Amino acid sequence: MIVRFLWWLGLLPTQLVLSLLLFFTDLARLLRLGTTRHSDPTEAPTNFALCSIVVLNHDGNALLQESLPALDRAVSYTGQSHEVILVDNGSSDDSVSWVRSRLPGIRILELDSNLGFGEGNNRGVALAQHEIVVLLNNDMIVEEDFLPPLLEPFSDEQVFAVSSQIRFPPEKRREETGNTQARMRRGFLHLSHEPLRKSHETRKTLPVYWAGGGSSAFRRSRFVELGGFSDIFSPAYLEDTDLSYRAWRRGWTSLLAAGSRVLHRHRSTSSRLFTPDSLKRLVGERKLWYQWKNFQLRTLLPHLLLYPWHLGKELRPGEYLRAFRRLPGVLKLRWREPRRRQSDRALIDLCCRPLTYVHGRPGRATPSAKSHDRLKILVVSAYLPVLGRHGGAGRVFQFLSRASRRHQIHLLSFVESDDETKSVHQLRHHCASLELVPRRDFESVSLYPYEPFEEFNCPDFRRRFEAILEEREFDLIHYEWPQMVQYDDLVPLWVPRLLTEMEVNYAAHYSRYRLTSGPFSRVKLHYDTLQTLFREVEMCRRMDRVICVTSVDRSYLEGYLPRPRLRVLPTGVDTSYFVPRNGKVEANSILYVGAFRHDPNVDAMQFFVNQVLPLLLEERRETHLYIVGSSPTPEIRAMDDHPAITVTGFVPDLREYYARAQVVVVPVRTGVGIRGKVLEAWACGKAVVGTSLAFQGIDAVHGQNALVAETPEEFAIWIAALMRNPEFTARLAESGRRTVTKHYDWEILAGNLVDLYEETAKFKKSGN
Repeated sequence: MIVRFLWWLGLLPTQLVLSLLLFFTDLARLLRLGTTRHSDPTEAPTNFALCSIVVLNHDGNALLQESLPALDRAVSYTGQSHEVILVDNGSSDDSVSWVRSRLPGIRILELDSNLGFGEGNNRGVALAQHEIVVLLNNDMIVEEDFLPPLLEPFSDEQVFAVSSQIRFPPEKRREETGNTQARMRRGFLHLSHEPLRKSHETRKTLPVYWAGGGSSAFRRSRFVELGGFSDIFSPAYLEDTDLSYRAWRRGWTSLLAAGSRVLHRHRSTSSRLFTPDSLKRLVGERKLWYQWKNFQLRTLLPHLLLYPWHLGKELRPGEYLRAFRRLPGVLKLRWREPRRRQSDRALIDLCCRPLTYVHGRPGRATPSAKSHDRLKILVVSAYLPVLGRHGGAGRVFQFLSRASRRHQIHLLSFVESDDETKSVHQLRHHCASLELVPRRDFESVSLYPYEPFEEFNCPDFRRRFEAILEEREFDLIHYEWPQMVQYDDLVPLWVPRLLTEMEVNYAAHYSRYRLTSGPFSRVKLHYDTLQTLFREVEMCRRMDRVICVTSVDRSYLEGYLPRPRLRVLPTGVDTSYFVPRNGKVEANSILYVGAFRHDPNVDAMQFFVNQVLPLLLEERRETHLYIVGSSPTPEIRAMDDHPAITVTGFVPDLREYYARAQVVVVPVRTGVGIRGKVLEAWACGKAVVGTSLAFQGIDAVHGQNALVAETPEEFAIWIAALMRNPEFTARLAESGRRTVTKHYDWEILAGNLVDLYEETAKFKKSGN
């Protein structure tokens, strides 16, 4: 450690001088930029039906006897008269004579001496007759169908180079893949071949940092304009990385075509010319020259400061100083470069994060589907949309299961526990793909955290969402719950998106604020309301359509969003599943159903148990309250100790408790949105007593299909009246059943959602 520190300290003056030289080189380059021009990426279309294939060889007769027959079969496979050129780099074996005798159709360029990788290929490109030139090392064994996927991407005029996927013999470790990437860590440049992702197969082509010079196709005119492979890297290594970088900075892309495959007899030539140590030194030197020649000064500053600390990884101190012998030539080439169109950071991000490339592709127009086709819809849900958990999850399931009959539904959802995943079987029949991410390890989104967004900000979910978008195109994204819109920056701008506001969160905060009396609590809730309002409106404005569950909820957002973007799609009920049962009703029984991770349900039961139930027990001692629902909090579980209360927790079938209950109560005082528990109770033929908030957004009329109570005394009076008068209870229940079958059946509502999907996709496609 001390020795490394001393070397670092001793080389600091050298690094300072190098920094100044780079700075003045860039300054001189800026003074002459007005005279430098290069071709536009949108030049005339290229005929890529034919290509010239250049094979570089040096004393590789044994390799050619395997690689050239495979190449000949690949050319024949296309049915095209592609040109094949053998560039012989001063071989001393009988490579040339063997080719002439066995494959007379191949053009041969014989060089008097070994000019190295870069110059040998430059000579072959100069001889090529076609605009697309494929460069192959003599140790690349191509698959029969490798050419079509390699040439097809050149229909995009921005494409400069396309690389094949590189495979290795089964007995060898796969050192290359063709998926090339770069990263800078503490001033040290890492170049690597990364494993292919699923997105490489589904997207067919994705960007790479460089196209390997021994297994790639290049656009010849741009290859020549760039000056080909730079001779400063002679005899080998980093020429292709440098060439691709210089193309990238002009806005010309390098891609990997996963469907084009070659087998690499790795370093069959270089291993004969270099020892492992000399090869390591060769690569290390060229990485330095590459950075000094190409990178922006702001990218190089950490390198200039920290690289001496890394000495020993690739170069020893003496070898590092020896690398400066080519600094004048490096600076001269740096000075010649024209103005860049890509920064180093943007370029590396583009290659290492394929979704960045997907976002930037020009001329995208979705949806790809026509109005009569099946749309590919990605539903992004904060909660697992299954039945039996809570009302919001059930709502999403009901819509998703019915929309899947018309369109292709893909689901990405959080799950909260291993137990919850047992319900996944409900979804498999309805989803073309299903991705579940445990909700954990969330990160802060603000110095002053606020609900309901922060606990859904999970890096694992972001990575999975990004991978899904890399892998396939979608015609529409549907976010369920506004918490999920914090991932919308991953979605390309041209993709239509909808959001379902299960409840308008800032309005829900405000409803709690109105019931709070403590001054400090009121200040905190007021702050939370304003912060949530800001965040929620910001999210809604990103959407093409926002679905509200009630007209009241829509009114909360109308002042912030154009009215045409806001739609009302109420929560419904499955009227064929929730039906009246003929079983025996338990006299004096009351039912409340709720998921108790939702604060309004906890507040409703505390209010009812503390203020309403004692009044009822005074008149009817036999009264019994059933509290049914998942995730009961400690306060709710403690209510089970009361002799007149049963707390069940989660139950697999709510219908049993609806059938048993004489009266269903919904004493909610906070929150917004439609109460699905009201609709379920009506569908099961039950009389419902609730607050006006409980019936908000529902076609409820006091005395006809519901009873509205606000105070404890009103609740006690109406519940007792229903218990005393079975005929009145039955009339109220029958009217409620008629209401849901007419207005809130899932089949009707799902048809409206499908229409909205198709309208939104068409709206976005038209550019409105």
